[in-house]
Amino acid sequence: MIGEPEGEHLIQGAVPAAQAELARAIGTTQSHVSEYESGARRIETMPAGEFVRLKAVLDVTDAPLLDADLSGIDPDAIATAENRVARLRRRLRRRRDRASFDLLVEAELDLARRMDEREEAVARAMGSRA
Repeated sequence: MIGEPEGEHLIQGAVPAAQAELARAIGTTQSHVSEYESGARRIETMPAGEFVRLKAVLDVTDAPLLDADLSGIDPDAIATAENRVARLRRRLRRRRDRASFDLLVEAELDLARRMDEREEAVARAMGSRA
């Protein structure tokens, strides 16, 4: 998890209560923290004041949130997989057939795999900075 000391939920994987607490501390909303965490909102777009407060809350001095080498991660891959899942869920609600169900299961597994890969890449990149 990004900057996570000993099991505390800070950014990635934060439970909603912790997200709300972090949001209050940096001056944003819980939904924005959730969007940063999921990748729906890029941390590079965070207003400067919020970013400075985030660094202070996380006790980060050299901005590893931005400096990490995440070149192996395709930022659009997860969004594409999420869109595919949403499309297939709508299709399953309309058709209610086995083929639609099978496609949805495959898409859900693909999305989970991509999210795991992203989390592992972030962990590797953050670990290489230590």
